[in-house]
Amino acid sequence: MKLALELAGKGQGWVSPNPMVGAIIIKNGKIIGQGFHEKYGENHAEINALNSCKASPKNASIFVTLEPCCHFGKTPPCTHAIIESGIEKVFIGLKDPSEKISGKGIDELKKAGIKVFSGFLENEIREQNIHFFTFHEKKRPFISLKVAFSQDGKISRDKSEKTPITSEVANIFTHKLRHDHQAILVGAGTVISDNPHLGVRLIKGRDPLRIILSGLREIPKKSQIFRNENFLIFHNKTIVEILGALYEKNVISLLIEGGQEVFSSFINAKCIDKLYLISSPIKLGESAYPFLKKNIKLSFSQENVQQLGKDHLIVATPKWD
Repeated sequence: MKLALELAGKGQGWVSPNPMVGAIIIKNGKIIGQGFHEKYGENHAEINALNSCKASPKNASIFVTLEPCCHFGKTPPCTHAIIESGIEKVFIGLKDPSEKISGKGIDELKKAGIKVFSGFLENEIREQNIHFFTFHEKKRPFISLKVAFSQDGKISRDKSEKTPITSEVANIFTHKLRHDHQAILVGAGTVISDNPHLGVRLIKGRDPLRIILSGLREIPKKSQIFRNENFLIFHNKTIVEILGALYEKNVISLLIEGGQEVFSSFINAKCIDKLYLISSPIKLGESAYPFLKKNIKLSFSQENVQQLGKDHLIVATPKWD
């Protein structure tokens, strides 16, 4: 199951809104097939593992990190393929939390006479797919907030001007975060002042859906966010309305990148799941623009700290009263 978990991680960023899944097929004590879900809309892990088999999978065992699907979606049900292959035993790491599958895949396999065992590396598998589990359990996307700030806690010299703060190493990390999330959100002020690309360019990855909160401000038509149709604009919507709309659109993860108004609103709403705080050694001065509004407080439990070039990254979980 550990090997299946490692394989599953190779699909990070490519498979959402599906979960990351890995599968290993063993017969007579030897691995005869393995696979992972590589890209949304393409074969699931179980199918890739079956297709890779060096010998007949009849009477073999399959180890899969998440409960096999049992419904027709972008691809046919994996349970059907497992049953037809003649596999004798199925070892499942964790039950799928989605209403379409939860327990139904296991029941279908058992009805076909297959021996099913579950409950392996559950914490690790859940953590690997925390975006997916949060989406189905809380009926909203998993929400990460990433902010880069100066040593004196500021995000720009002026509200209307873009201020480069972080190193190239930190910028690469930011692009990885974008790849790992299905959508990215900023306010209209950020678009107007910075004209950000909001895509993935410094690594090989998938561009997230670009979400803009516009309020009453008009966004220039030549802004980079309009370079293709992969964007969504919300006009004067509450956070509850926004998250509800994203849930209906099957967006399982959201990365918030600014600016101050957006940061403050989401923190005030107490709906942030993960914080990525990048601290730069530079100082912008007392008159520079702060990360949060004065009346907004943020407490968090620090998980780890790592160096990103000249900057430091703090990964943390918010603590709400």
